[in-house]
Amino acid sequence: MHELTLLYGVVDKVGKVVEENGLDHVDAVVVEVGEATSVIPEFLQDGYEVISDDYEFLRGSELIIERIKAIGLCRNCGTEFPIVANRGLCPECGSFDKEIIDGTDFFIREVRIMEQQKG
Repeated sequence: MHELTLLYGVVDKVGKVVEENGLDHVDAVVVEVGEATSVIPEFLQDGYEVISDDYEFLRGSELIIERIKAIGLCRNCGTEFPIVANRGLCPECGSFDKEIIDGTDFFIREVRIMEQQKG
């Protein structure tokens, strides 16, 4: 389950944001997960619920997962199409030969905080 490894990387990066900005708490972390990654959103969510309790700045925060559609470009006819919805086949010509042009990434899009008073 590599999702935990990814989550610890997210925690590390969010921790740096918290430290650099003098914050004490994060309300939500928004990540984008492409359909063409091997990341399983449900495993991310379950893992976050467990490990966020281990970090004071994440306790009670929410992980928001935004799925990005895997988009293919047919090498036969040039059609762009959603890969998963079409089971990998070009809807125009039926070819399986494609380049994946979107939906392969996993990254932190946003760290949300409520206004915090210093001090």
